[in-house]
Amino acid sequence: MKKTKISAALILIVALIALFTACGSEESSEESQDSQTLTIAYQYGMAYAPLEIMQEQNLIEKNYEGDVEIEWNVLNSGSAITEGFISGDIDVGAMGVAPVITGITSGVPYKICSGVSAQPHKIMTNDENIKSLSDITDEKIALVNIGSIQHIFLAMAAEEQLGDAHALDNNIVAMAHPDGMTSLLSGSVECHLTTSPYVFKEAEEDGIYEVEGLESVWPDGNSFIVAIASTELQEENPELYDAVVKAFAEAIDYINNNNKEETAQLLCEAEDVDAETMLEWLNDPACVYSAETKGVMDMADFMAENEFLENEGPSSMSDLAFDNVKGN
Repeated sequence: MKKTKISAALILIVALIALFTACGSEESSEESQDSQTLTIAYQYGMAYAPLEIMQEQNLIEKNYEGDVEIEWNVLNSGSAITEGFISGDIDVGAMGVAPVITGITSGVPYKICSGVSAQPHKIMTNDENIKSLSDITDEKIALVNIGSIQHIFLAMAAEEQLGDAHALDNNIVAMAHPDGMTSLLSGSVECHLTTSPYVFKEAEEDGIYEVEGLESVWPDGNSFIVAIASTELQEENPELYDAVVKAFAEAIDYINNNNKEETAQLLCEAEDVDAETMLEWLNDPACVYSAETKGVMDMADFMAENEFLENEGPSSMSDLAFDNVKGN
C-alpha cells in the first residue's frame, strides 16, 4: 500500500510540475518575443578590431529594431568557439579561415556571415642561416596549433618549396602566439610562424630574421579572420542576423574611413603599446579590414587535396558562406 500511495503522490507532483512548466514556457515564449540574447565570441588581437568597434559603438543594437542583450566573450582559441557553437551557447563568432572550413565540413552548425580581416603572417627565426624552408632540417617551428590557419600556411609553402605539404609537420611545436614569441627570443625554438602584432614585435628584436616563403602562397589581402553565425540565428531570426552583418560592415567602414587613429587608441592598451606604435601597425599594407572574403575557396581546395579535412571538401562558397557574403 505504501508503494501505491508514493506512486500516486509522484504522479501528482509530476503533473503539477508539468502544469507550471507549461505556464512558464508560455511566459518565456512571450518574453523571448520582446527580448533577444545574442552571444558573441572572438579572440584577442588586432585582427579582431571590428568586433571591438561593434561593441564600443553598440552597432548591433543600432541596427536592430527589437530589444537585444549582447554577451561579449573573448576566448583563447578557435576550438573553444567551435565548441560553443556545437553546444548552442554561441550565436556569432570570429576565427581563422582554416578552422572554420574544418568546422563546417565536419557538420558544425555555422557558416561565414562576413569577412573580417587579413593580417601579416611571417616565419621568424633566431638562426641567420635559415633563409628559406629548405634550410630547415631538425629545427622546431612554433605555431598556434595543428590544423590552425598558420599550419595550413606552412603546408602551402612546404608544398610549393619542398614538394610535400606535410614535409615539416614533425617540426611543429604547438604554442600560443605569446608563448611562441617567448620561446623564439629565448632560443627554445628556432622558428615561429605568427601574425600581428607578434611579427612586428619580433622584427624589432636583435638577432631575429624573416624566413621567406609565405607571400607567394597567401598574398596580402587574403582573408585571415572571418565572422561566423549559427544557422539557427540566420534561419530563425533573420532581422537580428541582418543587424549583425550590417554592424560588421559599419565597423569595417569606420576603420577604413580615416578612423585608424581612434582605432589605435582603442586597441593599444590590450597590446601594451602606445597608440602611435599601434597606428604604425594598422597602417601596414598587409593589415586589411574587409567584409568581403578572399582566397577562402583556395584554402578549402588545398585542405581537401592534402587530407586536412576528414570529410569531403566544399564544392563552392555557398557551402561555406551565407548568401549575403561577397568574395571567394
